Amino acid sequence: MRPQRTGTALIVLATLLPAANDAQAGSPVAAPFRDYIRVVERPYLRVGLTVTVIDRQGRPVRDLRRDDFTVTEDGKPVELADFAPEGDRRDRPLSVAVLLDLSYSMAGQVKRVREAAQALLKGLRPGDEIMVAKFNDQLTVLQNFTGDPGDPGKTLGRIGVAWGGTLLFRSIGQTLRDLRERPGRKVILVVSDGLDNDIERGSVYQSLYLQDLLRSCFRTQTVVYGIRPGLSATSWLPFEGFVEETGGRLLYTGGDLATLFARLGEEFLSQYYLAYDIDPKLADKRRRSLRVEVRRPEVVVKTVRGFTAARGHVQMGVRDLEDKDAQVRADAVYELGFASDPRALQALLGAVTDRDEGVRRLAAASLGRLGASQGLGPLIELLGDPVPSVRTAASDALALFADRAIPALVEGVPAASGCEPRLAGLVQLLGRVGDDRAIDPVAAVLRGGPAGGRVAAAQALGELGLSPGIAALRAALADPTPEVRAASARSIVRIAGEAARAVIEDYIARETDPRLQEAARALLARRATP
Repeated sequence: MRPQRTGTALIVLATLLPAANDAQAGSPVAAPFRDYIRVVERPYLRVGLTVTVIDRQGRPVRDLRRDDFTVTEDGKPVELADFAPEGDRRDRPLSVAVLLDLSYSMAGQVKRVREAAQALLKGLRPGDEIMVAKFNDQLTVLQNFTGDPGDPGKTLGRIGVAWGGTLLFRSIGQTLRDLRERPGRKVILVVSDGLDNDIERGSVYQSLYLQDLLRSCFRTQTVVYGIRPGLSATSWLPFEGFVEETGGRLLYTGGDLATLFARLGEEFLSQYYLAYDIDPKLADKRRRSLRVEVRRPEVVVKTVRGFTAARGHVQMGVRDLEDKDAQVRADAVYELGFASDPRALQALLGAVTDRDEGVRRLAAASLGRLGASQGLGPLIELLGDPVPSVRTAASDALALFADRAIPALVEGVPAASGCEPRLAGLVQLLGRVGDDRAIDPVAAVLRGGPAGGRVAAAQALGELGLSPGIAALRAALADPTPEVRAASARSIVRIAGEAARAVIEDYIARETDPRLQEAARALLARRATP
């Protein structure tokens, strides 16, 4: 019998995503774009891998199944908890950041880069997004994240001419910060000769800086690809080593960049997502080696070398929260959100009051990832933050607690009567994650809360979809605020369906605002449409 050949897949990402920290079991909320688990009554970490398998001609291998893969960590096989082709995972959208080197050393490549980037953008799926930036001795964003492939095509016409030095690694670092709050998986596509003349090559500082970049890549689910248009005598080291550590690929081309970029777009959509769970209490080493094998002959043998456990960086993160630089503090709270360690939790509980809004926003997200019940109170307080993006982050974090958050949310409603943003946030959350316990406090807000709170309460009762909420909604059809009346009518129809026709027709007869009358008629018409 001929022995079966085993090839090693090209892993392009390893990331840690923590599950709930509490011992109390519960069902996790079905939130999009989140790798979030709860296993029995123990906290677990999920290790996610985006895997590319290519044949000897460099073409993606698309027909693999779960049983074709074997994953080992530190030489020991692990059991897969999740598997799917990335192209089929609508809950894992792709964010691509294209970084174009416009230094003097790339002067002859600008026109070809422009054409090639346009070819790549045409291959993205609906729901995927792209950002385009150029760099020399500074990073300049040409196109913020967009899902419209036509937008970057216009901005690439204004790339400019090559000049200046090459701020390669710092540009990647800044892009990682921009990517870390994007959902799903990420790719940084660097078109460069790989020469960084900002950080002294081979220095201790460069080594430490690259270690930090690698850690950020693993945490943010980011892989870095390097594209070298043309050949020169310049060495890619240490850029070459950095790209390989992230699980990316180095690609050389002397001519047709457009074809290469189009092939990369195809590769991104043909990758596989594999995930397994580990107990963070056993994460006593700073680094774990990984290997993925595919039971298929003639595949490329290349694998990411491993990932760094978050636990070893807790003390550093706690110390960085005392730094005067807001960006250092923001990086720290992001990292601490991956560490199942009491020190990390305590540090994050303090960070929600940081003077910088970016730190508060990331602290909220980190508390949501950790899922510890101690975070409920501070997150509820953040619902009243003066910055809308911080309030949104706190709301999303609280939603991750699902039904575990309901008692705290219910208790918080009367206490929030003097803060309309917090009150509205609480009732909105009760609509998202609540049950019958939410009806009375939400109905009370609908009857006597401020205008913004009443609108949110009317919407929340509709989202709950429970018939005991109809009485409060019917009374609110006479509310003095038009937005409250409109929201109440929508929620009544949402709960009762066709059975609400008589109530809505009576409301239309009494409504004095022609716009609201028309909107209510449209509600009934949609219900009548087969």
